[in-house]
Amino acid sequence: MKQDKLADFSLQLAQAAMAYSQHLRGYGAKKDQFLRASSAVGANIAEAKYGNGIADFVNKLHTALKECNETKFWLELFTPENGEQADDLKKLKRLNGNIMRMLIQSINTAKSRPDWKR
Repeated sequence: MKQDKLADFSLQLAQAAMAYSQHLRGYGAKKDQFLRASSAVGANIAEAKYGNGIADFVNKLHTALKECNETKFWLELFTPENGEQADDLKKLKRLNGNIMRMLIQSINTAKSRPDWKR
């Protein structure tokens, strides 16, 4: 159940990032990197669901966490042009932070399983 919520949130992040990117004029390759990182979060979460065991599951979630961290970097870089964009950026940051917390909890839970191999 938790994984589905995580997948739903990651899809929302990718969609919101795509919508927000329409406002990112003059950012060029930075905009592209932001879109890649924000969409890679969900892609790695999706891959984790069908991983080859717990270690692969954890590895994919960890990769998603790294992509979340990169997304956080790009979100800190962008400067909104108006109040609506500022609100959208704040929502993106909050959603990304929630996903990061959920990923950390999921990774820690998986690593606490007796069949976890380090």
